[in-house]
Amino acid sequence: MGISGNVNWGEAFLFAFISAILSEAIVFYALSHGELAVTATVLATYPVYTVIFSRILNNEILSLSVAFFVALAIAGSIIASAPEKIKKDELKLSKKVAWPFIAAICIGLSDTISKGYINKSNDFSFLFSLGFIQIPVAIAYLRIEKQSIIKSIQGVVKQLSNYKYALLGGLFNIIGTGFLWLSFSFAPASIASPITGGNGALTVLFSRLILKEKISARKYLGILFTFIGIIGIAVLRTN
Repeated sequence: MGISGNVNWGEAFLFAFISAILSEAIVFYALSHGELAVTATVLATYPVYTVIFSRILNNEILSLSVAFFVALAIAGSIIASAPEKIKKDELKLSKKVAWPFIAAICIGLSDTISKGYINKSNDFSFLFSLGFIQIPVAIAYLRIEKQSIIKSIQGVVKQLSNYKYALLGGLFNIIGTGFLWLSFSFAPASIASPITGGNGALTVLFSRLILKEKISARKYLGILFTFIGIIGIAVLRTN
């Protein structure tokens, strides 16, 4: 699989543009305008919407056994990502609560329509287009948020030492996103998305191993559920 000579680049860029809006711009907006405790937990539910949309739009049907482990992986990620305490005020219906739900639904829809295009094109034109389209989308987002692009870049350059971990994290995020779309070339979105959605559980685990943060028994249980779910999916898919 590569990039064929008969690529419809207009269509590829259109799907890449839609994906960048749904899975990145809206998500960043939700993160910047929502309550972090609620936002992180709600965003972890996006594989649920991917499974639903994949069934409706791409006709992906999971066997009962695979569906069980998919549900287990999603539940584990949500449990591991959820904060120890959430104030009741944070759960009241408001824009700060609504945006994370909208973002989670948008990610699920983005995964589904992107998978549909990848199946149709059978090449890497979508991934190639996405790499280019992210730049104008990011610039447009900064303009909407009324942030100066030049000042933002200058601020990072001047305080490079303070931003080095953020930049490194951004690099790994780009690499991870690339592998996410790559996985869609080899597996249904309703399977690939719940597996990649386990990043919440991995984040908690790495925070314990690297940052020596304390983890509650509930989070350990969530991590366990996630790994059992992922291993179960892998075993059933290879048989």
